[in-house]
Amino acid sequence: MSLAKASQIECQKIIQLLKEERERKGLSKYFVAQQSGLSQQAIGYMEKGYRIPSLETVLRVAKAMNVDLAEIIKRARKELSKAR
Repeated sequence: MSLAKASQIECQKIIQLLKEERERKGLSKYFVAQQSGLSQQAIGYMEKGYRIPSLETVLRVAKAMNVDLAEIIKRARKELSKAR
């Protein structure tokens, strides 16, 4: 697997975990969009995997949700390593 493909898979997992965290906290896409300065459509596209967001965008979303992005990244790597 190429590094680019591995990075894309890791990014998708991070986004999946952020979505799960958003849902767990009972936050709407609208709320996260308002708090992050992004559009609700951008949040939806990101969560559905239509677009791979920049690191800045992921940071903004995590901050809007009051989520520790470092913890999400650790969880993503741990879950991906189990799957291999």
